[in-house]
Formats: sequence, C-alpha cells, structure tokens
Amino acid sequence: MKDETAKFITELFSDSRLLVALAVIVAVWLFTRALQKLAEILADKFSRYRLFISSLFPVLRLLTWLIAIPAITFSILEPPMNTVLAITASAGLAIGLGAQDLIRNLIAGILILFDRPFRVGDMVKAGDHYGEITDIGLRSVTLHTFDDSYVTLPNSMVLGQAVSNSNTGELDEMIVTELLLPAAIDTQTVREIAWEAAACSPYVYLKKPITIIVEDHFDFTFLTRYKIKAYVLDVRLERLMASDITERIKQEINRRGLLPQAEANKSLQATGPLPATPAPAEKSTP
Repeated sequence: MKDETAKFITELFSDSRLLVALAVIVAVWLFTRALQKLAEILADKFSRYRLFISSLFPVLRLLTWLIAIPAITFSILEPPMNTVLAITASAGLAIGLGAQDLIRNLIAGILILFDRPFRVGDMVKAGDHYGEITDIGLRSVTLHTFDDSYVTLPNSMVLGQAVSNSNTGELDEMIVTELLLPAAIDTQTVREIAWEAAACSPYVYLKKPITIIVEDHFDFTFLTRYKIKAYVLDVRLERLMASDITERIKQEINRRGLLPQAEANKSLQATGPLPATPAPAEKSTP
C-alpha cells in the first residue's frame, strides 16, 4: 500500500492532473461567486421575492461543492482505493484530534441549511445580537445589525442556543412601537391618534391588522404604556417605521395640546384646590 501511495504521489506531481484539478477548483469557486452575484441582482430586481432568492444560494453553493469535490477526486486525480482509504483514515484522525470545533461547526452548518430554523434575509436575535442574516456558511453565520456592523457567529454556537426569528421567511414582520404618556391623557384619543399614525406610515403593510394595546405603568408617577403593533413592508425598514410612527404620534399630541393640559391636571390633583382669596375690606367713611 505504501508503494502504491508513493507511486500515486509521484505520478500526481509529474503529470498535469494536479493542474487540471486546481483549475477545476478555481472554476467551481468562480461559478459560486457568479451564482452569488446573480442571486443578489435577482433579489434587488424582484424585491418581493428577495428572501426566497437569497435563501436558495447557500443550499446551491453546498450542493455545488458536494458534487465538485468527488468529481475532482475520482474523475481527474483517480487515486487508488487503498490510497483513498489511507488518506481518509489519516485525515480523520488528524481532524478528530485537532479540529473538533471545525467539525462541530461544519455539522451544525449542514443542519442549519437543511433544517432551516432561519434563512438568509430573516431578522434574527441570537444572544445579544439582532439583525438580518446575510450569509449561512458551513463554518459560521453572518448577521448584519442596524448599526451597520457584520457579526460572525459560529454555527455550533447558533445551533446550541435559543434563536428568535422575527419573520420566518416572510418579507413583512410585526413591529411593536412603545410609547409612555402621562396617565391623565384621554386613552381613547391617544388610541385613535396611534392607529391613524400607523395606518398613514409609508412603511406599513396594510394587508395585516394594526393593533393598539394599552397598559398601566408606574415610574415615579402613573403612566400609560401604548403598544402599537403593525406590520412593516420590508424587514429592513422596521426601524424607519417605528421612528415614523413615534414622530407622527408626538406631532399630533403636541398639535392638539394634550400634554400641557395633562400636566396641568396632574399638578392640580397633586396640590388640591387653591384657597379662596378674601375680598378687600371696605373703608369706613369718617
């Protein structure tokens, strides 16, 4: 077996098979890069199907390499079976001793691609990080936060913890905008303002309902918490919609003068009624 292995290695470096194999590997890598670029172009052109198109690329890339590597090994290099078994056993031993984390991430990456707890384009919260999944590789997952940072998370870490998925393959997602206001403001009026602000936002997805939740809250004083639940057209616009709804509500409340009146009522309730001012005494005439 050692003679066959030595003969194969000598022949491999003496003829052009190694160069052909390297050329095919480079061609496959260029093909996957072109496939990625095509997916990005199609996702930008057909924005409504962006998540579906983006989620196909990681699976196609994995299948491409799974087909290319055996084809290069057995069609171009053509090693003897004894050599394949010897190299496989040696590589398995070396990998098992020195690359346990890598193997763990590879297995987790394959499970993520086929089990699909999330896809490219999903808004995911993993640990302290929240953002859009931009890439799912065999070793790690890339997450793009709203602070324009790219966070790389090992697949084994992602698969081993609780992951919150906000949209699960859908382009729209529910956005909850919270607002704390003094308890003295009329609740019905604020509910109407909040619903109208959400419905008029250019980022809202009106095919799904808008819900207003009202809760009591105490923080040094009595407050009312308003939760405006509405769906955004595109997951990338969630912060813009939350900011737009908050701005519209505050502008309308200020325009109607609700906050100053509420503060005046609160101060009156705290201090009680003012004492009556005594009438001035009449001067007696001499």
